[in-house]
Amino acid sequence: MTEAPQDNRMPRGALVVVAIGLFACLLAALLATDKSSGASADLEWVQRTPLPDSAAVAVPGGGGQMRLVEAGIRDTGVNVSGYSLFRVAAVLRIDADSPVGSGRVRCAIQAPGRTEVAQTPGSRASYPRSSEDLFAQEVPEVVLAEFSSQGTGLAVLEFSDLFEDGFSSERGVKVEWPTYEIGRERWEWFLPPGRPARELVLPFASVWKTTAVPAARIACTLITGEGNATVRTAGVQGKRSGPIDEDE
Repeated sequence: MTEAPQDNRMPRGALVVVAIGLFACLLAALLATDKSSGASADLEWVQRTPLPDSAAVAVPGGGGQMRLVEAGIRDTGVNVSGYSLFRVAAVLRIDADSPVGSGRVRCAIQAPGRTEVAQTPGSRASYPRSSEDLFAQEVPEVVLAEFSSQGTGLAVLEFSDLFEDGFSSERGVKVEWPTYEIGRERWEWFLPPGRPARELVLPFASVWKTTAVPAARIACTLITGEGNATVRTAGVQGKRSGPIDEDE
């Protein structure tokens, strides 16, 4: 008998498995090379511009003063679209034993034209967040902001240099974000009853996206049953930082 010819072809089922495997490998390679897919770029703060401390202002009702201190601007380099990010931070300090019980504090950062508050995934890049328990709110070590650079759509920004003692030195403080206004970020704190046993410290910061030279005006107003008091500071960075190294 003549021996039947041997069939060396791969079974059809095996061919399907191989095809699926090749497609999966190709898809994984494409995702790995797509830098905008969930990737982020670590951006450094390039310049640091301190803002002057405000004048000390008497707290309404007698006893104690308030002031804005430790204010400053830090910026990143400029991306290929001409945008940069900059951070504005400040600390409001009110003397211990000041008559501020059940009062309110309203602070605002105002930036120049061609500037808007940067966005994090799902919210604005402003801190502290609205909270019923500000004392327990942690200061982030880094902030993730929506910003195009180095082939990604997200920037990782350092925040660990800010506010080592948290967002409030006093328990019982609440904070809210009032309605957003373009070019202006605001906070409103609600203070607990009684006089603070130690200095009341309320820090705040926001990240901005701009095509202009970074600048800011900061004001805080204390409102009590005895009246109002306001402290202010402002400043502008000397120049914009250079371009971001897009090859990193």
